[in-house]
Amino acid sequence: SMSLLFQVISVGLYLSFLWLMWRAYRLVAGLTEYDTQTSRSTLAIFPVHAGLLFLAIRGGLGVIPINESAVYFSSNLFTNHAATNPAWNLFHSLIETRSTENHFRVTDPKTAGDLVNCSLLQRCRPDADSIPGPRLSTAQPPNIVFLVLESHTAQVVEALGGEAGICPNLDRLAREGVLFENIYSSGYRTDQGLVSILAGFPAQPDQSIVLLSDKAEKLNSIPKILHQKGYSTAFFYGGELTFANIGVWLTTQHFEKIWSEKDFTRREKTQRWGVDDRYLLQHAAKEIGKLKAPFFATALTLSLHPPFDIPNADTKKLRTDREKFLYSARFADEAIGEFFKTASEQEWYRNTVFVLVADHGSSNPNGIGLDNPVSRHIPLIFFGEPLPAELHGARISEIGNHHDIPATLLGMMGMDAPDMPWSRDLLKNKGESSASEGFAYYTNESGLGWVTRQGKDFYAFGNGAWHRWEGQQDSVSHLQARAYLQVLYDDFLSK
Repeated sequence: SMSLLFQVISVGLYLSFLWLMWRAYRLVAGLTEYDTQTSRSTLAIFPVHAGLLFLAIRGGLGVIPINESAVYFSSNLFTNHAATNPAWNLFHSLIETRSTENHFRVTDPKTAGDLVNCSLLQRCRPDADSIPGPRLSTAQPPNIVFLVLESHTAQVVEALGGEAGICPNLDRLAREGVLFENIYSSGYRTDQGLVSILAGFPAQPDQSIVLLSDKAEKLNSIPKILHQKGYSTAFFYGGELTFANIGVWLTTQHFEKIWSEKDFTRREKTQRWGVDDRYLLQHAAKEIGKLKAPFFATALTLSLHPPFDIPNADTKKLRTDREKFLYSARFADEAIGEFFKTASEQEWYRNTVFVLVADHGSSNPNGIGLDNPVSRHIPLIFFGEPLPAELHGARISEIGNHHDIPATLLGMMGMDAPDMPWSRDLLKNKGESSASEGFAYYTNESGLGWVTRQGKDFYAFGNGAWHRWEGQQDSVSHLQARAYLQVLYDDFLSK
């Protein structure tokens, strides 16, 4: 939010701008005598004041302009709405108004619903929930810690077929925990990833639900559910909460404590986007221990975000995006290793399940387009002593998305995932049919991608053509993919 000094300056600029407008009005209306020298001075000052006023409206010179996240402070929605400027709210609503028509419709709603709920999500069978998945081995409620890793593509994780030697700490955790081998990010931005990971809601091609607060606040999520079960909740981020309006959403999802760049020292803000992963994760490892158990904590990293300005890096040796990305990935992995070293020395560690997952994939380090499924392939690792013995060192081959995390985790905790219909339990009802091998959906503004055991295809919205990346999907699979987006978008519009 804006500092008190900046607010005072903003008010002063606003009043001086009104004075200039009043002077201009009096000149035009002939209420004051025209003075050439004074008028030239006024005209010269006018654009300067206009620019400064725009800066005040923007909220300063920060990387991210001010938005609702600057005033949301409570899990009570009425309180937050009251704190928002009503004139700004009206203007925001007008410019955010979109057509309520689903332009991704491919068939009638009933047919699409049957294809998605019965064929894909397998919710039409009477015994769909009769076989539980594995349960966590703990006598008391386990702590849950999420590490959401910025842009951490499978391309740099050797355990997933990526380049060797880049992320040895992730590779070690993958060997000792549960590695999900075929997980894809539905979106390609952090705001989309957070909603998928925490609320089980997939990304949309042309929208981001986080930017539409009236819709986003209706989502259920892991922190909401666990908060109702008596868990304390916390979120750690080294950047600005105004980024993509995530501060608003985190507050409405019952995160009781939220750390951001304003809670760190100037020395710790070593990157353009804020606090690097070393400082963030060390801070999180220490602060998590102060939370009342059981707790749910999430840390969102940022060091692998462009422009890859890792502190103390030798820029003369890092000339290409590939070199910068790989260097940043090593740096981020070292920070993860240091986090686990610090955490393992604390009492809460032994009763904690850690979930490590990327917020989205990346075209780096190999310059792969976002239409290519390789750019969406991401790591997902469950790690910790409370995991059942049969899952230590396990590799799960089922195809899925990171929006399947809520149902999978809550299932292991013996809980349901209410109001999260898009999230599938990846550890449940295995080996019963080809459909149980899973599927993955991903999207951007230009089309939707679909990953199954048959193959990996991408549908282009522009020309209505399917591009085959790998294998060979049939027409039924293609219809399921488009029906999935149709039903998803209907759900988005209905919120």
